[in-house]
Amino acid sequence: MHLPFVEVLGNSWTYDTITTRSTANFYTVGDTWAESTPVVTQTTALLKVLGGDANIDNFLLATRANKLDLKGEVLNDRITSIKEKFMDTFYYGDDSADTKSFDGLHLLMSSTTYNTVQEATDGNGGAGSSAALQQAIDLIHGFDASHLLMAKTTRRLMNTYLDGVGSAFTAVRDEYGRIIEYFRGLKIAVDDHITITESTTDAGIYESSTDDDQTSIFVATFAPKAFCGIQGPNSVETVPLGDLETKDAQGYRIKWYCGLKFEDLRSCAKYIGILSGSAWEA
Repeated sequence: MHLPFVEVLGNSWTYDTITTRSTANFYTVGDTWAESTPVVTQTTALLKVLGGDANIDNFLLATRANKLDLKGEVLNDRITSIKEKFMDTFYYGDDSADTKSFDGLHLLMSSTTYNTVQEATDGNGGAGSSAALQQAIDLIHGFDASHLLMAKTTRRLMNTYLDGVGSAFTAVRDEYGRIIEYFRGLKIAVDDHITITESTTDAGIYESSTDDDQTSIFVATFAPKAFCGIQGPNSVETVPLGDLETKDAQGYRIKWYCGLKFEDLRSCAKYIGILSGSAWEA
């Protein structure tokens, strides 16, 4: 996944989102022309502070042969945990439940009019459908979507269905020899942070769950005027804190001022309510 980030000089990014488009009509000579303006909603994407402290024990530093390896292991582990927290929030963030975080894709893409296809309106989910996925892709207007984001289980069940009907993902190898798969020209990006235990309401809004059996597929357009990340001017920073007062250790603080911006409702879509263990169908 190649999510672009735009730099925010302040602590937020305010932008306008068109929620209802204007209309146009044909007129004859002498007609009275009707005024029509779009409904514009002003939205503010806030930078949030994500990070953590990492302590390196002075005794281990003094007795270990390669001190740089120890420092690298500790700091890399903390950076990995920050990345994983960001990706969990990327999909399931809810700043009303945790005001310190930001809204993720599920909440940003909560419009059943513009960008949501739901497998079953009763909220109980249904088997994944190739036709419904293509319906979600067709919700994209004015942009060229680039990625389908899904769980590994979803990709496997889709592949099984497509193999059974004599079709398959288009697959190529990149310059590093990795297999890259495509569906209808969109790059398949599997992500372990997309869970297979989602639940949905009748309105198609994601609800947090730990024991349900649904999952989602996101159709994404990564671009500054569509959907992208925002961050402060210094990206991820590692700040030395020096020797700690209460521990025989050196402290480091790793921090990232980050968030998400979803500027155009028609640039991305989601297909929700897919039963994660059910075979796919046409």
